[in-house]
Amino acid sequence: MDFKPDYIIVGAGSAGCVLANRLSADPACKVLLLEAGGSDGGLFYRMPAGFFELMKRGTGNWNFETVPQAGLDGRTIYFPRGKVLGGSSSINGLVVARGNAGDYDRWAQMGNPGWSWADCLPYFRRIESCPASADPATRGHDGPVGVAWTSIDAMNPTSAAFIKGAIAAGHPFNPDMNRGDPSGVAQMQGNYRDGLRQSASACYLKPVLARPNLKVVTGALAAKVLMRSGRATGLTYGRKGRLVSVEAARGVILAGGVVNSPQLLQLSGIGDPADITPHGIAMVHELPEVGRNLKDHLAVTVKQRLTRPYSMLGMLRPLGALKALGQYLLFRSGPTAVGGLEAWAHLMSRPDLEYPDIQIYTVPLMYNDHGRDVIPEEGFQGVLNGSRPNSAGTIRIASADPAAAPLIDPRYLSDPEDLRVLREGIRLTRDIFAQDAYADFRGDEYAPGAACRSDAELDAYVRATAYTLYHPVGTCRMGTDAGAVVDPDLRVRGIDGLWVVDASVMPEIISGNTNFPTMMIAEKAAEAIIAGERSGAEPGLTPSPAMAV
Repeated sequence: MDFKPDYIIVGAGSAGCVLANRLSADPACKVLLLEAGGSDGGLFYRMPAGFFELMKRGTGNWNFETVPQAGLDGRTIYFPRGKVLGGSSSINGLVVARGNAGDYDRWAQMGNPGWSWADCLPYFRRIESCPASADPATRGHDGPVGVAWTSIDAMNPTSAAFIKGAIAAGHPFNPDMNRGDPSGVAQMQGNYRDGLRQSASACYLKPVLARPNLKVVTGALAAKVLMRSGRATGLTYGRKGRLVSVEAARGVILAGGVVNSPQLLQLSGIGDPADITPHGIAMVHELPEVGRNLKDHLAVTVKQRLTRPYSMLGMLRPLGALKALGQYLLFRSGPTAVGGLEAWAHLMSRPDLEYPDIQIYTVPLMYNDHGRDVIPEEGFQGVLNGSRPNSAGTIRIASADPAAAPLIDPRYLSDPEDLRVLREGIRLTRDIFAQDAYADFRGDEYAPGAACRSDAELDAYVRATAYTLYHPVGTCRMGTDAGAVVDPDLRVRGIDGLWVVDASVMPEIISGNTNFPTMMIAEKAAEAIIAGERSGAEPGLTPSPAMAV
């Protein structure tokens, strides 16, 4: 390759696109961005409602499956992750959620200076462009990613009823759940604008693709980090049936996400020998917690029939779909031009908690299996998850072949407290649905069904139906203790010139969705790396002047 990069970034997802934009802003810094997937140029990647198709199995998805989960009746669980420019930000449900300020303060208390809520807030603000009504003290107004939310009067009737019902049930209305405390019921915020998905690829990568010092290679499957004398010097990747090795003058940044980053470390001989040597891979550096600390939000649904045709079901039928698609293509408007998720709540499973441990959002449709099985009845559903789970699992390579999917074992519900939280979440959701706000159109409960009431019955329903809400974190956690994979500067401990910058570095799961927090991490890391370049020192998380896209 004639292009001689300073940095190689592995993965063009939520973090990788941010890093590529920010690092290549200096014309003297050459950046090579590698993505295993392809382009995000199709209609479904642009249209906000396209996520309903994209989250299913497809070419823009790694289509992972977990190992059988003992806590879920031995089921394997579909575990989608984006395999396309923009990564999971190109296929997800377009939810903008930072979580609770206490999540980040907890990171700092766990031995990660520089990662408190106050430290992270400027980088959250840097990402977004919010409506003028949003408080500028906590929300951004001139960032690259557009953020929108639907007025209550314009919502689907089931979404508006959720907000009114939650208030009637005693939960406060929260005018902006992204200011640090999402407690109560709120309008959901989404990364869409002018009828277009605001993915990391669309907002960070595409505007800078013409930079001569930035090279993007798709269809590139990372195989191994190259090492010399304790330093990462480059990368080997496979593309079109051949292996390519590239050297990096300054280093290698792994941004492949919670599955692929620990997988690549293990393939490179970095991690726990018990995970690596059985596959014939030589040990390079022992870091036993690579692939450990996997945490995820586990979700379950309460499905409610409707007595009126208020659901999205009509839009999915041939004539309705044709009308909605035509409206989008001609005017970039209509039901497919906005996110389908409009309202949600953050509630506590018991009153003595410091802040909420349950998320509930409402969907104007009933479905199973991640939307691959739409229930052909008028209805809606509450999707709820425990937002601060205790159960933790692992990512381990299954083979020395980079193309072989790793063994994903979240160990869902291995901590019994997580089951109790979901059980209480069902009861809280039912209480909201029972309010008079739904009286004009509420039918009977489709699932788990009115007869399912006892702890044992609800627990059985959870084990039989729960699924991932797509927020895995933690498999390359940061910290200052001996077990941490990366230090608070996101450098792999004991190796020079190697960083991990993605959701895998989170030391604890946040009580919100992970897309915007991942971009925040990348904004913060990019600034630090640039500061290190300017000083001539090994990059660290040192503040530097703000950057523009």
